[in-house]
Amino acid sequence: MTLLAALLERLSNAHAEAREKALEIAERLLAPAGPIPQPAVRRLLARARRNGAWPMLPRETRALLAAAAAAEARVYRSPVLLALLRRAWLLVEQATARGKAVVAALTHLLATAPHRLAKILARGLDALIALGVQLLNHPLLTPQGA
Repeated sequence: MTLLAALLERLSNAHAEAREKALEIAERLLAPAGPIPQPAVRRLLARARRNGAWPMLPRETRALLAAAAAAEARVYRSPVLLALLRRAWLLVEQATARGKAVVAALTHLLATAPHRLAKILARGLDALIALGVQLLNHPLLTPQGA
C-alpha cells in the first residue's frame, strides 16, 4: 500500500467516525429533551409526510411513529421509547435542509477542527446551521468513498 493510499484510508476512517459522532450530537440538538408529548409526535408524523421523509424511513420507524401518534398517552416517558422517538426525529430532520446542514457542519467540525465545535455551539444553533449551509453549497474535497 502506498503512502497516499494509506493516508486516504486514514482520512476516510476519520470522516466515518466523525459522521457517527455528528449524528449522536445532532440527535441531542434537534430532538426534544426530556419527556415527549403526544402532540409533538403527531407534528413529527405530519412533518415526515409533508417533507417526503415518510417513504424513506425504515418500516419499523414508520410503524413506531404511527402507533405513538395514535396512542392514548399524553406524554412519553419510557427511556427505550424516548430513544426510539429521538432517533426517528433525527431521521425526519435529516430529510430537511436544516437537518442536513446541522449534520454536515458537525461532521466537518469533528473531522477537521473539534476545538471549534464548542465555540460555534456557544453561538447557537443558527451559527451551526449557517456553517452547514456553507458546506452544503460549497463542499470541500473529501477522499473517495467518504
